[in-house]
Amino acid sequence: MKRFYDFFIQKAKDYYQTAPKIGQGDFFTSPELDEAFGISIGYFLEDYIKRLENPVLLELGAGNGLMARDILKILDIPYIILEDSEYLTNIQKQVLKDKNVRWVNNLEKLESFEGIILSNEFFDALGIAIIKDNKELYIDDTKEVWATVDKETLSIIKALNIDPSLYDEIPIDAFYIYKNLSRLLKKGYILTIDYGYKTHPHTNTLRGYKNSKIIDNTYKEDIFDITYMIDFSKLQEMGETFGFKNISLKKQRDFLLEIPYFVETLQTVCEEESMDSIQRCSRLKNLILSMGETFYALFQQKP
Repeated sequence: MKRFYDFFIQKAKDYYQTAPKIGQGDFFTSPELDEAFGISIGYFLEDYIKRLENPVLLELGAGNGLMARDILKILDIPYIILEDSEYLTNIQKQVLKDKNVRWVNNLEKLESFEGIILSNEFFDALGIAIIKDNKELYIDDTKEVWATVDKETLSIIKALNIDPSLYDEIPIDAFYIYKNLSRLLKKGYILTIDYGYKTHPHTNTLRGYKNSKIIDNTYKEDIFDITYMIDFSKLQEMGETFGFKNISLKKQRDFLLEIPYFVETLQTVCEEESMDSIQRCSRLKNLILSMGETFYALFQQKP
């Protein structure tokens, strides 16, 4: 029998270390849809970067490296990628060759800096514990067992004022990430983009995906993408716990539609009548319609 938290971590590690099908099978992310996503983020961050001395941009989990590629079309800034998947690191290095980028596989290897910390669909792959009725979820073979809440889980429940009697997904690794980011970021901003809720609905959001289909049993031994919806209220509270100021939380739709470059690109592309433009228009609309409704952008500041 093992704690679900440990089960989740191993599941995610197995998936991301063995040729994950990002953008070509299991799932796609916003940067895969269109370069306008990453370029828009570059323009959004531009003004904030100007307020900092010798800024650095740290991306947490860069996927195929496409967002970094597109951001660096706009920003001339030292770029660091946190990535522990050797497979993805090799892809990123091909996409970003000749760019001012370096890679680390552990935040402990970084020294403190001023700058921007950025992530897109990063937190949904971090380890969580699951609780309900003052019990924690463990896995015995492929069966659920509810037992005594682990001390580690309990400490984070107390830190975030979570009610352990309700079903909840406890962001253990995210808590440690924020603790590390507080140490690293002397001054600057965090931009987090992911799918989720403003407040957790106290229902199971855990999902497994393979070949774009939902897995019927997330506890089986097969290798697949395991994920869950992010509770942004917890990210906000973790930020405040570790000295960050919450500036804004917006749906991805509203976030992108406030960036002039994205709006101008959308209008220009969707007015054109070529087949390529029609297809691109559809992808851009996806960023503000279906994905625009389920994804959020959280912006926080380290004063």
